[in-house]
Amino acid sequence: AYKLWDHRFTRMAVEVHSGRVTRSEEEEKLLKEIREEKETLWLDIQELRRQIIDIDNELAALDEANDEEMRREREKQRIIRNGRNKFNTNPKDGIKFLQQHGVIGEKSEDVAAYLFNGELLNKRAIGDYVGDHKEFNVDVLKKFIGLHDFKGKLIVDALRVFLASFHLPGEAQKIDRIMDNFAHRYVECNPDGTLSNPDTAFVMSYSIIMLHTSLHNPSVKDKPTVERFISMNRGIDNGNNLPDDFLTELYEVVKKKEFKVPEDDLAETFFNPEKEGWLTKEGGKYRSKHKRWFLLKEGMLYYFRQPTHSHQDDELIGSIPLDVTLKVREVEDPKAPPCCFEIFSETGVIKAWKKDSDGRAVPGNHEVYRLQAESEEDRNNWIKSINASIAALSSGDSAMEQKKKRIASVIHGLELPGF
Repeated sequence: AYKLWDHRFTRMAVEVHSGRVTRSEEEEKLLKEIREEKETLWLDIQELRRQIIDIDNELAALDEANDEEMRREREKQRIIRNGRNKFNTNPKDGIKFLQQHGVIGEKSEDVAAYLFNGELLNKRAIGDYVGDHKEFNVDVLKKFIGLHDFKGKLIVDALRVFLASFHLPGEAQKIDRIMDNFAHRYVECNPDGTLSNPDTAFVMSYSIIMLHTSLHNPSVKDKPTVERFISMNRGIDNGNNLPDDFLTELYEVVKKKEFKVPEDDLAETFFNPEKEGWLTKEGGKYRSKHKRWFLLKEGMLYYFRQPTHSHQDDELIGSIPLDVTLKVREVEDPKAPPCCFEIFSETGVIKAWKKDSDGRAVPGNHEVYRLQAESEEDRNNWIKSINASIAALSSGDSAMEQKKKRIASVIHGLELPGF
């Protein structure tokens, strides 16, 4: 049919060109169909163009929405970091700042949940806040303790978990208020246990803390025996005696394992950093890439798997001690990913530490650390912050150097779990 159309159309064109237009009725009909098909095809093309333009506009709007979402998320993370740093310095101001910016709610349970999760929060600051006598703080304390599940736990183990979640304040009234609420929560979780009375649990908690101090404090020479511990706790259960085998079990558990009280001296290493955020770290031997949470503080660059942790030692993946021999530069290689920068040494291998596959701390083997930021602005801020940290080291701050060496030595000796 197309060949027939082509033949007839060519003949008609010759006739038109020569001035002899003699088309049959069939040819006129064919010409009309061709024109109609052409018009339909033209309209279809215009409709396709319109659809393509609409799709392009939708994609552009989607990209813009994604960019805006990323911007909002970065701003949210900035507010969270600022609020956390304020809390670690002044708990009351930090909570107020986070509430004003909608990070946490106004209710006591909202604040309690934030403190319970404890992401990068100073344990001493948590203790100061929940130990305050104000009505709202006392309510937060109750909600905070209520988030702990002591069901089925021996009171020693419950105390161990509880006292690891914050730093117990030094004031007697604060301690009494906290321990009283702990006793009520413990009995609530264990209504059919040996300690079914909150007053008994309260006295027992103090007795355990005193026993712990006596057994594990090297300055205490006269260590209490199990017989003395049993004798000291006669009649504390509403005038009745607790079972000897129960008290003996408590004594042996306390003696065997020391409480792990939060170590503020080392834990505070990670609080109020000079800069922190996501960076993609390029591996060494196999050029693998891993997204890590980096934290810069006092001449040390630490990196973690996630930011959502308390940044204790057993969560470190690695660390890079900065010194005056290190330099930072943008990566200008056109084949490299965007927003990259490098930390490099002009004198050889950078003295760093990381975890191997068995979780042991081993020396790093990098002459260059290549890192990718999430934006050019973020890359420039990292370069500026690291350079400032290196410059501070060159001023001969001996206290900082001593602290850096102490931290590095601790990290070097860690037996860390695998990751």
